[in-house]
Amino acid sequence: MTRRCVALAGVLALAGSLGAGELKVAGKIEQVTLYRGQAMVMRVVPVDAPAGPVELVVTGLPEQIVPESLYASTDAGAEVRAVRYRPKAVAEVPREEVKQLLAEMEKADAELRKLQSDRALLGKQGAYLAKLQDFVAPTAQVEITKGVLNAEQLEKLTTMMFDRHKSIEADLFALGEKEAAAKKNKDLLQRRVEELTRGRSRTEREAVVFLDKAGAGAASVRLHYLVSNAAWAPSYNLRAKPGGADVKVEYSALAQQMSGEDWNGVELTLSTATAVLVADSLELAPLWVSLVPRAQAAAAYDVEKRLSGARGQLSQLYSGRRAGTSPSGEFEEQWEMNKAAAMWQDAELTTASDKMRTLQSRIQMRTAGLSVNYKIPGRVSVASRADQQMVRIAELTLPAKFYNVATPLLTEYVYRQADLVNTSETALLEGSASVYLDGEFVGKGTVPMCAPGQKLVIGFGVDPQLRAWREFISKSEATQGGNKEVTFKYRLVLDNYKDKPATVRAFDRMPYGENIRGTVEEGKDPLSTDKEYLRAFRPHGILRWDVEVPPKSAAETARIVEYTYKIEFDRNLDLSAIPTAATEEKAKASFMELKR
Repeated sequence: MTRRCVALAGVLALAGSLGAGELKVAGKIEQVTLYRGQAMVMRVVPVDAPAGPVELVVTGLPEQIVPESLYASTDAGAEVRAVRYRPKAVAEVPREEVKQLLAEMEKADAELRKLQSDRALLGKQGAYLAKLQDFVAPTAQVEITKGVLNAEQLEKLTTMMFDRHKSIEADLFALGEKEAAAKKNKDLLQRRVEELTRGRSRTEREAVVFLDKAGAGAASVRLHYLVSNAAWAPSYNLRAKPGGADVKVEYSALAQQMSGEDWNGVELTLSTATAVLVADSLELAPLWVSLVPRAQAAAAYDVEKRLSGARGQLSQLYSGRRAGTSPSGEFEEQWEMNKAAAMWQDAELTTASDKMRTLQSRIQMRTAGLSVNYKIPGRVSVASRADQQMVRIAELTLPAKFYNVATPLLTEYVYRQADLVNTSETALLEGSASVYLDGEFVGKGTVPMCAPGQKLVIGFGVDPQLRAWREFISKSEATQGGNKEVTFKYRLVLDNYKDKPATVRAFDRMPYGENIRGTVEEGKDPLSTDKEYLRAFRPHGILRWDVEVPPKSAAETARIVEYTYKIEFDRNLDLSAIPTAATEEKAKASFMELKR
């Protein structure tokens, strides 16, 4: 197993030799490669410093940066010795509204202090009156005893004391009300300040690049890093003319990124690859097996469920690989991938051949799709925001062959369809499409994945002037030796309300299964001679006729296709089209194969 070493001592020695001087530059985002879930960003950072060691600090990195993805390169004449990520918390300067609220809070504090001072003064006055009352009462008692009491003077003194007590109580009550209002106002101001300043502290993210410059003068550093919360999806507009010889394909991307930084005027590349940034290859572990009783092996688990789990786990483990993982962590990751692959091999070792092929066609053991890059011409801007933004990838004009498809067993409607050939050098990815015919929107569809030179089939909606029906005519049975022979006769009815003929591919099907032999007795309309149909579809019991339906043909003048097929099977058995678990599994696998 490969082991990575980190020259930590050299980095620390270099950092120590640089001293406290830092060159802080934000740089400019020049290139972005947008993946499905992440993006690789490249900043160009100018370095104007004398020869020798330089500590370059690249500021303003985004919130969604993947720190372990940071790496840097530079021009000739300078050498990158190390790169490290440095986050730090920074409190923002209060804005004017907050400053005004803080000033009002200071006034509220001053008012509270004044009210508390007035309350203290009134308290002292009340205490003095209480002491005066304690002096007057005994004195009056003595004077009464001696018969020298001045009643008028005592009355005045008593009235004055009660009036003053009353005034102090009233003033204390008023001060209490003012103090309560002042505290309420202060609390309100405090809450408003907290609301405005909540979350105002932020984290600044920086990359520190340690450089050695061979000479003086300007140089530049290219800083690369991955960001999360960035993705794109293909989107198409398909435009055609009725009966035309080509289809205009407008191939675009719906891009969305919330990385925390805007990409203004960048060179944008859209990619379907995965940004793993792990240099070490994957290694296979030995596949140890053991012998167990056959019944135990057969009932050990649900094969399909385990295969689906193995595929999902492998995909998740591979996409989760990260640079900078410790040797022990890397060993565990690769061991888990080998264990997931062992689930697949266990199914190959223990499952019947036909069932394994069926499961394999349903559950593709693939962790990555078509890997392509689209370099968008010119400069593009993609803001960091929640909504999707349209980026044009290419405009293509592809040759097309138009026809109509009738499947009357499923519907009486006839659909317009076109076979296109991707004659461009642009690979088309699977994506949703808005389909237009003669400038009119006909519906939503899907563009399948299509490499250069490959054929793709595009639907253009229902043709309202065509209809198709399927009619049962007869059924007869006969016995041939140990087999039963059943003959079925059907009729397809095609209507065309147009003023010109229409080419229609009409489809039906005959029974298809094990221990059943079927033959078609062709009438005046033979089955299609298309090579792809004969190779891929005919062996699965799919019947196809390529017919031309005359104009204004309906009812008595409708285009008729009659056909007969014969089925032979054991005379002790009967036919049934109600699917069992086994027949449904095989039918779905066949259908999936035909769709591909």
